[in-house]
Amino acid sequence: MTRIPSCLILLVALSGLGGPGSAAAADNCPGTGAKDVSGTLEYLRGDRKSLEPKCVVASIRYIAAQRYLPSISVLVQYLDYADPTASAQRRSVLEVYPALDALVSFRKPSSQYLVSAIADPETPELARENAAIAIQFTYSAMPPEGVALLVRTAHEQADPLASIRLMDKARWLAHRCPEPARNNCENAVLK
Repeated sequence: MTRIPSCLILLVALSGLGGPGSAAAADNCPGTGAKDVSGTLEYLRGDRKSLEPKCVVASIRYIAAQRYLPSISVLVQYLDYADPTASAQRRSVLEVYPALDALVSFRKPSSQYLVSAIADPETPELARENAAIAIQFTYSAMPPEGVALLVRTAHEQADPLASIRLMDKARWLAHRCPEPARNNCENAVLK
């Protein structure tokens, strides 16, 4: 019998690839285009208030499982969308917010979209915070790089309020850095 390393099991659980993100889960959702990732993305572009919550979650997980990069800008719009079945339980933020989990699974290709969401004045605060968390997870191997990305982008902004929003999240992330890297994260804020 082959042993599966526990870290691999954890990665699969965190990425949502082992859960209801399959096409079978979305099959029970009319209009999602569950057999076609672009059709599923079109479903998510619809009026969010009229979409079935279980279908939204299944669609997001399906798109993430397909690694469909053209979906990133749409998924960013769902950063504040909580899975109603997960929020009733004490779960990780990745389980509660399926778009956050999906964007983390895309790694660095989602970074610029996340940074733009943080800078955008129309982004709700919860979505802005989840975008920062996604950056934190994306750069978990090198936390100061995630902070530096926010700081660098803040300095490039023509809009001073966008710069302030980015710097606020850079400081917030620096404070959340794990202890061995916290000093380097805080130094990244100062650059």
